[in-house]
Amino acid sequence: MGAKVPSGKLRRGIIGSATTAKVGANVLGYLVRKPFLSEDARLDAREKADAKNARLLFSCLSMLRGAALKTAQLLSLELELLPEVVCNELEQSYNQVLPMNRVLARKAASNALGCDPGEVFASFTATAFAAASLGQVHEATSPEGAKLAVKLQYPGIRQTIGDDMGLIRGTLGRLPDVRGIAKVFDEIEARFLEETDYRLEADNMAFFRDNLTVAGVRVPEVWEKGCGQEILCAQRLPGLPLNQWLKTNPGLEARNLVAARLNAVFLQSFYRLGRIHADPNPGNYIIGEDLSLGLVDFGCVKSFTPKFVELYRKLPQAMVNGDRDRYFDLLRSLHFIEEKLDAQTEEAVYETAYDFGRWLGRLYACEEFDFAAAPGCIAKGRELSRAMWKHRRHFSMNPDMVFLDRTRYGLLRIYEKLGCRVRLRNAYEWSGAENDPL
Repeated sequence: MGAKVPSGKLRRGIIGSATTAKVGANVLGYLVRKPFLSEDARLDAREKADAKNARLLFSCLSMLRGAALKTAQLLSLELELLPEVVCNELEQSYNQVLPMNRVLARKAASNALGCDPGEVFASFTATAFAAASLGQVHEATSPEGAKLAVKLQYPGIRQTIGDDMGLIRGTLGRLPDVRGIAKVFDEIEARFLEETDYRLEADNMAFFRDNLTVAGVRVPEVWEKGCGQEILCAQRLPGLPLNQWLKTNPGLEARNLVAARLNAVFLQSFYRLGRIHADPNPGNYIIGEDLSLGLVDFGCVKSFTPKFVELYRKLPQAMVNGDRDRYFDLLRSLHFIEEKLDAQTEEAVYETAYDFGRWLGRLYACEEFDFAAAPGCIAKGRELSRAMWKHRRHFSMNPDMVFLDRTRYGLLRIYEKLGCRVRLRNAYEWSGAENDPL
């Protein structure tokens, strides 16, 4: 890698503890001054404290990388559960992931395989063609000549997850706006531990390959001879990652078809299989010359109980229809809000929820929603979602919603980027609607 990543519980702990203390001191300083400030002065002091803490967090997490940085990115840039100034600061970190160098990569591959890569593969390219927070991907060929993608885990990354999550709980927990999402950290830690279990990822890949039946969608076949706990080998799908494919300026019809396939994959996965590919990064979608959609990276997969799926299915129509009693009954059944709210609080929560429901209604109002004709639509929805979050002390934040929300919001952002028309109103969530005939 470029800069050396701090290793060892003690060294990483010192970095995290120092940052936690500084963030806590800044928050305490603001709280001490708050009673003596005017409303405008309070707002100004709060913004300055948030900005100072954001810079501290960025500096700390950029040094730690791994699970610590990945968690902060998820909470801020994908779920937007951190203060806006923190989100803006952490956005810089998304392009700072550097791969292992060739020597370290070959050594890591040898350790993971138990032998030199040359004994398993006909060829193995030691320079990675893709890198992320927890691992990187290399090209290889099998003895039979098949093109393969080899995912290699950064050495020791799994052992840092528990310690890093403890550090990030302590550091982010000092921010006033984050104290209501403690359960979220447990969910994120569980997914990250699964994401570093490459045997489990191979099983996930095989599951979707065997059970997903959307036409025009491809899932790689696992190549068992190149797999282990910290190395995963599978067929390399031909085509371009979605973000690179978009640079080729595909026509509207092509963009619409890709969006329809993405939407159908989510709906079938969630409502029929009870399991979703929960990492909607454009790099995880490979578009073939025939416009087929390839799915890669099955490290982050989230499963749901049939009861949760059935309750969630009823939410969109209840929100759009303004069925207040039904909406609150569903939220309570999903363990998303407190069992009892006083009338004033319930009214305030409902008002913000109703505004969000009206926004959601736009997506379901017509047979196909035209994202090109509605610029800024998704940002508006997120703004309304943030307004609901102002009542966070009354929400219990069901952990099952974390990666579901991440996936749906991520897909909506992709549709907006595609500038496509897509049928969001579907038979699973809307009575009388039909699903795309894929």
